[in-house]
Amino acid sequence: MAPAARDVAGRSTLGRIAWRIAVTCALAALAACKVDSIHPVTPADEARPDASIYGVWQHREKDEITYVHIGPEFSLSVDKPARDPQRRMRLVLVEHKSNGLTDEEFVAQASRVGSTRYLNVVQTERGKPVGFVLVRYTLVNRDTLRFATINEVRLNEAIRAGRIQGSARGGGISSETAMTADSAEVAAFLRREGDALFNKPVVMRRLPPR
Repeated sequence: MAPAARDVAGRSTLGRIAWRIAVTCALAALAACKVDSIHPVTPADEARPDASIYGVWQHREKDEITYVHIGPEFSLSVDKPARDPQRRMRLVLVEHKSNGLTDEEFVAQASRVGSTRYLNVVQTERGKPVGFVLVRYTLVNRDTLRFATINEVRLNEAIRAGRIQGSARGGGISSETAMTADSAEVAAFLRREGDALFNKPVVMRRLPPR
């Protein structure tokens, strides 16, 4: 199976739970979820954590509440692990719904294209990384964070038009849309078209430490 063909069951629970701005998918989709890009916006050895968004964030929608915990990836080292410049970030999503509680965990690396910030959220299949969901984010102020996920229709159009290398086949829940270009090309594409590529952002509020 080609890397882009692995995305057969929805845009990722990350989008469905935390930001609710893309086509939804089921929790079971984690075993074979879609990816936006096979490669991150910047190579892993250039990644740096973004400590400015560490903390607990909350998003409310009607009677449902989502908490997003963000911090450095766990390390067995207790000698200032958050200062490791290569460390990935960890995201823990907890959703309180009328029919119960769900939780999920992800790892991500931060990237910047100019002054615009992105999270490259690792997606796995059978325990192996298969690509990344790209999330554009803005720290409006210390306590206000905006997240936006990629609009799959617009990405599909860009790939079919040849503006970025990728795979764009089918439509709806069975579509296969993912960039296969290298990191430098992905970053250049986002610089050119990022403003039109992402969905409307969802606002999250930081919870004060107890």
